[in-house]
Amino acid sequence: MLIDLIASDQVIDQAFEWVCLKRAHYHYNGDIWQLRRWWHEKKPRLQQQIRAGTYRFRELRQIKGKEHIIEWWSSQDAMVLKAIAIVLTEHLRPNLSTRCFHLAGTGGLKAAVREVDQHKEDNTFVFRTDVKGYYGLC
Repeated sequence: MLIDLIASDQVIDQAFEWVCLKRAHYHYNGDIWQLRRWWHEKKPRLQQQIRAGTYRFRELRQIKGKEHIIEWWSSQDAMVLKAIAIVLTEHLRPNLSTRCFHLAGTGGLKAAVREVDQHKEDNTFVFRTDVKGYYGLC
C-alpha cells in the first residue's frame, strides 16, 4: 500500500535528509532546528499518523516581499510532502509521458525547448503554463 511506503523508514529518512539539507542555512529560530533536535521522538509519531490517516498539514504561510510572494510550508510538512513525492514519482513513472520534462532524467528545460523548436513549423502558437501561479491568483 502506498501509505505504508510513504511512512516507511527508508522514505521518511530520505525526506528528512532532504529537508535538513535544504534548510541547513536557515535562521536559528527556524522550525527545522526543532524538527532535527526532536527527530528521534517525532519520527515514530509522524509515521503512525501517516499510516492512520490522521496527519494534518499546517497552514501554508505567505511571506510578502516588495517584489515576490513566498509560499512557506513548515519543515515537517515539507518533509511529508517530499516523502509523498518520492513514493508517487516511482509509482507513477511508468504511466507518465516522456514529454513531462520537469521530471528528473527527462532533459529538463533544454529538452522542452528542443521539443518546441522541432515542432514550431507545425503550430501557430506556443505557450507556457504555470499552474501554481494560476491558482495563486484565485
